[in-house]
Amino acid sequence: MFTQSRSYLMSSSCNKNHDGRNAFMKPESHQFLRAVILFGLALFILKLLISGDIQKFIAPRMMPYIYFTLIVIGVLGAIQYFKTGNDEEHENCGCAHGHEYPKSKLKSLLIYALFIVPVLTGMMFSDHVMGSSAAANKGFKYEMRSTDSGLSTEVSPEVEDIDPIESNPGVLTPKKRFPDLYQTMTESNVIQLTEDNYIGSISLMEDHMGEYIGKEIVMNGFVFREDNYPEDRIVVGRFGISCCVADGGIYGVMVQGENLSTYKNDTWVEVRGVLNMVDYNGWELPLIEPKEINEIETPHEPYVYETFEFSG
Repeated sequence: MFTQSRSYLMSSSCNKNHDGRNAFMKPESHQFLRAVILFGLALFILKLLISGDIQKFIAPRMMPYIYFTLIVIGVLGAIQYFKTGNDEEHENCGCAHGHEYPKSKLKSLLIYALFIVPVLTGMMFSDHVMGSSAAANKGFKYEMRSTDSGLSTEVSPEVEDIDPIESNPGVLTPKKRFPDLYQTMTESNVIQLTEDNYIGSISLMEDHMGEYIGKEIVMNGFVFREDNYPEDRIVVGRFGISCCVADGGIYGVMVQGENLSTYKNDTWVEVRGVLNMVDYNGWELPLIEPKEINEIETPHEPYVYETFEFSG
């Protein structure tokens, strides 16, 4: 009699712990909610792919990983969904560890909110294109070095015929990264910056500016100013992405001329002018002396992406 009573009490206690572990949500509800979160994340990625807005977050060369991620998340969501209600098999899966769910209502809400809120905000709010405010936070990349040289439009002497950096096979210079583009820019009298050659062209101009002085250039981008810029100076550039927006940085060229104060930050313009060279904070940089500036619409793909050619 005593043994039977003890056995009954232990069984009741075990069932209570199993069925009443979380008065806020049953185990089936946890599993279903996790499946919904996974499906929601998959739908969010699918939305970005269909709309093309995925290009505002990652570079095209990362797309295979996004497709793989979408498939994996979808499969995991399906597995989680079909596990819903099969709690007995879940508990006796033989995996040598417990399957406890959060016992606290607040803890459950906080954990699931970490996943639900990002998915909902991604679905509800429009995507934002980085502009001058993001550029100001990141800073124009040449602000890192400061000297008392200020800004001078004097042309530097010709570089030496033998460049020890270019001759070093262990150093990957823009000339080695973009050999075909380098040859095209050197032979052409007009340098036309496009979405495909934007980063490469600016990188080559910065490294071999002496070869391009006096050539005509045509480029577009948004207007950006540093706080210490005079009214007759702006930067026209675009955000360049290597892998994702987290590593994005502004690639641009200084423009100096009259009536530039009329162009507000984030205004998209097309500039046609002549290339010169300036010394800015210890860096020899390309400068455009504009002949013509026209406002344009924001491109469908406002960012440019890093590509490589490589030479042997």
